[in-house]
Amino acid sequence: MVKFNKIFIFLAVLSLGFEIDIFSLGGSGIKLWMLAALVGGLMLLWDLYRKGFGWLKKSKLFWLGLGFILFSALGLLNSPLPGYSLKQLIVLTAIIALGFFFETNLRKYRREVYAGLTIGILINSLYAIYQNVAFNLGWPNFEVMAARPNGFFPEPDWLGVYLALGMIPFLVAVAKDKRQKLPRILQKCPPLYIFLLLGMTALTITVARASWLAVIAEMGVIGLIFLYRKGFMPTLKIGGVFLSLIVLPLILISVLHLSRFNIPDRFRSIFLKEHIITEAVNPNTGEKFKINLEEKGAYRNQGYQIVEEYTGDENVASREEKAASTWDIIRQHVLVGSGLGITLINTNYQHNANNLFLEWWASAGLGGLLLIVGLILYLLYQGGLLIKSDSRKAALILAGTIGFVIVNLFNASIFLAFAWFYLAWLLTTTR
Repeated sequence: MVKFNKIFIFLAVLSLGFEIDIFSLGGSGIKLWMLAALVGGLMLLWDLYRKGFGWLKKSKLFWLGLGFILFSALGLLNSPLPGYSLKQLIVLTAIIALGFFFETNLRKYRREVYAGLTIGILINSLYAIYQNVAFNLGWPNFEVMAARPNGFFPEPDWLGVYLALGMIPFLVAVAKDKRQKLPRILQKCPPLYIFLLLGMTALTITVARASWLAVIAEMGVIGLIFLYRKGFMPTLKIGGVFLSLIVLPLILISVLHLSRFNIPDRFRSIFLKEHIITEAVNPNTGEKFKINLEEKGAYRNQGYQIVEEYTGDENVASREEKAASTWDIIRQHVLVGSGLGITLINTNYQHNANNLFLEWWASAGLGGLLLIVGLILYLLYQGGLLIKSDSRKAALILAGTIGFVIVNLFNASIFLAFAWFYLAWLLTTTR
């Protein structure tokens, strides 16, 4: 039984890196994590039968998850499409159940957890790099957004969340020489660095800007904690490694032409809400229009002038519009919420609020919002308590929590199974 548990935990964690549908059932996509949730749920019921209800007292995620489910269920009362919101609630319940399963097994099977996470990150990173190479060469690339790899996720932003959060324990391992639970090959510095370099390169070409900010903040938090504990010179060495993990991918991307995006310009657009576009100008009429970078040579040969100018970033603007529309929903039902999926109904196309806190408030009311805010404050408090006694755990919790907050300010990962695994992992680390 123990051997089966080890294998299943490894496969369950690995499945979190493959958010694509494997088949359709009743018109709905079935993902690998859903099958893991089914098996994990049966194992939880068996444990409940053997250990009794008192066993549940040890779990924080169970009670938090139960609160999320109840508040989301109350929101059904105000949903214009209760059937759709109920379907979303069933999916959420399955995700939370899987998160609860992970919480109860993470400490016991930590090696298998890290092995599943390592292979998932490695496969996604290599595949994401292939996608952009294939895009440039005109090969089949399976990207959902041109020149933005999505790996085995439905969109690049979710791949960005997976990579930015998933790499935290490996970033901490760079700073702290406690790598016993990592796969044996990553316990040595060169393979660990190459692994992180691949992950950072894949993350950079996703153009998932919230995840860029998150991983930079994570590195900063880890550096500050070890500056406090170890002093300036050891931390300077760690900072140099982290800086190289930001700069070297940019060099590789430029030399190998892995992205057609101007990466520094895209980072700049986060703060200034504008980015560079390339335009072809007819010298006779003055007419100009936007073109793709790879089309510059063709238009120049036709006599067009090629210019670059700054314009408002439509992606940043759309996120602001989504947040504004979600706030309108919240004002209608501040206390109870309007049910899961309400933003789909409100805007006539499928998206979330691109902000976890607004999404929870709109879906599950004020109670749901207080739960998620309370969870984050609890994690920050527990991480702060551990800075003096266990800097490694403190770095994991604080960097992980701050990274989770940042990515969710621009992406609401309610229905990303990896996000709930990550919360379970953070809660387990506080013990």
